[in-house]
Formats: sequence, C-alpha cells, structure tokens
Amino acid sequence: MVLLNPLPVLLWVQWLFLVPQVASAQRQAPAPAGLGEPISDRDRVYTGDQSSNTITVVKPSTNEVLGTIALGDSRLSGVIGPQYIKAVNAHGMGYSRDGKHIVVLSVTTNTVTVVRCADNSIVSQTFVDRNAHEAFFAADNRTIWVGTRGVDRITLVDGIDGGVVGHIPTYGGPSKVLFSPDGSTAYANHIRSPSLSVIDVESQTIVHNITGLADTFSSDMMLSADGRRLWVAHKMAGTVTVINTDDYSIVGVLETGAETNHPNFVEVNGTTYGYVTVAATNETKVYTQPDPASPPDFLTSIRATGIEPHGLWPSADNTRMYIVNEHTDTVDVVDTASLSVVDTLDVGQEGQAIVYVSNAVPEGDGLLNLGTQGLRGRAKNKLLSVEGGKEDAAALITVRDQNGLDMFQIIGRKLLLNTTYVAAAECTSCGGVEVPLLEFNATMPTMDGCGTAPQVLAFFKFEDVYDFDSLRVYEK
Repeated sequence: MVLLNPLPVLLWVQWLFLVPQVASAQRQAPAPAGLGEPISDRDRVYTGDQSSNTITVVKPSTNEVLGTIALGDSRLSGVIGPQYIKAVNAHGMGYSRDGKHIVVLSVTTNTVTVVRCADNSIVSQTFVDRNAHEAFFAADNRTIWVGTRGVDRITLVDGIDGGVVGHIPTYGGPSKVLFSPDGSTAYANHIRSPSLSVIDVESQTIVHNITGLADTFSSDMMLSADGRRLWVAHKMAGTVTVINTDDYSIVGVLETGAETNHPNFVEVNGTTYGYVTVAATNETKVYTQPDPASPPDFLTSIRATGIEPHGLWPSADNTRMYIVNEHTDTVDVVDTASLSVVDTLDVGQEGQAIVYVSNAVPEGDGLLNLGTQGLRGRAKNKLLSVEGGKEDAAALITVRDQNGLDMFQIIGRKLLLNTTYVAAAECTSCGGVEVPLLEFNATMPTMDGCGTAPQVLAFFKFEDVYDFDSLRVYEK
C-alpha cells in the first residue's frame, strides 16, 4: 500500500475551487481591461425605479427592455393602506460576484430584497435599520453589507435565507458599502461625517478612518477595477473627493457641479477613465486618472438625452457605460470609445441606481416573472426661473402619472433660506384662473450661502385639470 502526501491533493482541491471564484469576480464590471467578458445575450442591466417601485431588466446585447420586477405597488396606489406590507421606493442596487443575484434597497420601508437573476424571482426580503440606502454582496456571494443612513452602523444580512446576521458600528450614518477586488477590505462613506471607514472584512472591524473629505454629506462612491482609486461623491456640495487606497491619501477634490450623483470607471487603451453624473446640468463628466496617486484631469462632458442623470455602470468589457436619467425614465447607452450616446431606452419611473451583471442568465431567455409595471408612464419636465428674490434661483418641476393621482415634484436651486415659495398653474377646467398648487421652503443649505429644496413632493390630479405650460414658481 502506497501512502500519498495529502498536502498536494489538498492544495489542488483548494485551487480548483478558488479559480472559478476569482474568474467570477473579474468578470463583473467594473473589470480590468481584457478580463471582463464581451457583452452577450446572457448579460443583464438592472435599474432601481423609485416611483414605480420596480426593477427594470434590460438585455444589453440588443438594448432591449425585457420587463420589470415589481417589488410592491407604485406610488401612491396602495402604499398608504394600513395593511400594506410590501416594499416602497426601490433605490440602491448591488450584485453578487458570481452573477447569480442582485440586491435592491427600498429606502422608505428599509427593505433589502434579493432577486435571482436567472428567473427574476425574489429569493429573500429583510427589513433592516432606518433609511437603508446602498448595499453590496461580500465576496462569499451570500452576506450583504447594508449602508443604513439613519443609524451609526452597517447592517449585515443573509441574502439567501434572509435575516439580519450582524452589525458593524461606524459613525455618521453609513450610506454605501463597497468591497476591494480581493474581497478582504470594505469601505463605507457617510452622510453626517466627512470621513470614510476602512473595514477588515474577516474581523469586521474598522482598521482605518480617512478624514478630511470635501464635504460632510456623501451619498455615493465607487472603486476602480484595480481597487486603487476611490471616488467619493458629495451631492449637496457638487464635488468628488479622490482617494488613493494604496496609502488612504486624498489626492484631489473635483469641482463637478450641483447635484453630483454617482461616479464609476472604465479602462480603455490602458487608461482609467472616471465618469461622474451631474444632475443639475444634465451631463456626465469624464476624467482621466492614469496614476491613482495623482489628481484626475478633466476630459469632456457627455450630454444626457434626458433630465437628471443619476446612476451609471459600465459593461464588463469596458465598451459601454449605462446611465439612468432619473426625471425622464430613460437609460442612455454610451460608447466609451467615442464618448457618445448611441442608444436611449425607456425604463421604469424615477430610476436611481443601475448595475450591469455578466452571465446573469446562463441559459434560457430570462423572461420569467417579468411584468410591465412602471413602463407605460412618461414624465413631463419644466425648468423655471423663480420670480422674485435671487436672480439665478430656479426650479425643476416634474409631473408623472401615478395610477390616478399625478406625482408633482419640485427641485428648487439657489433659493433663499427661511423663505417660502409657491408653485402655481392655470386651471383649465375653471376658466384659466391661476391656482396655487403648493408652498415649499429651501431646507438644505449650500456652501454659497443659498439653499436648495432637494425633493418637494405632492400627489394630486394635475393632467386634464391644470395647464402645464402655465406653471410658474414665485417667492411668497
């Protein structure tokens, strides 16, 4: 009888199981150039649609919208009922590295919903701490780390069986969690602290705290494919803090513009490009950053075909960037070589986040459990100068059909603090008399001493009652 040394066999078994995990991680975007697979029929793009409370499913090989996954009722059809138990306001998104699952966060009901990509079915739903915003799967493809902005801790969720399995304290209202390419390190930004937590995943402890970010409030951030560049977006300040994760140093601050939303990355011809959506100017700014230790250089801006670009995500082969336009319910498909929009798709209502998942549907057509909720309505937008007060004060008004009642939304910019403003329109069914529709105040101070009204919402019958073209906003 011959006794074999078990060590080589053990190492071979470990290698056998490790290689597919590494390949899966490299396959997902943002991926290093040459490692991500070309766009195929197996891939999917997903958007988190806040008003229609859906996930829109897109086939990127043909730019075809396949349908939507309903997480609950659209605003406001059933969500105010006393026995309503479904999710409300689909928002942030993430995915597992093996491409089998996505996770979506519902910010109103604090719901973490996991969906199986192959058949669009809901695998688990977990209710967590207040204001669950953005989350991502850890490298184990099971545990989800959730940024819960209403409390000072990250919530850990079992994405397959559901349920909260732990917490990690981090001060300032964690907003989003990202993982390094090797899965050993997690990063968390905050909305009440100009700092970023660096967390050892195995011990679940904070090992470093990056301070001195450009602003206190940070809603979104993104890592480059190699994990060496971390861009932290500051929506209210209109800036992006650029961090080198090699030594956790801040290498620069980008003045991107009002209502800066999400950053993301692609690698083209050996160069890393950073993209940042800027909602107030309806553009995505593109920068080059060949060296993570040096500040990025501005390259160009890509005009959105719609209004208020928000989330964005690249294809794994770095040839496309997909950008969701929040106030026109569309997705722009950008060619990363020409830096131009090559297609625009109609998706669910008020898209917030978007992700690209490679090999999401390994076999079959992936059409199971899809519907059309949120795809039938379109939004109207009107940008107005505010009458009276500051010369450059403005208001963006969006009107959406919401199952009988219309959603009337205002974003006020460069307003005076502690001042009341009125939105009014002519009533077409009562002889053209102007009617005050709602009053609002600028609640969020800005760095220039002015204020913004980030999201003023009202629900009433607008279409066929008021004249959209007669809308105006004035200081009371």
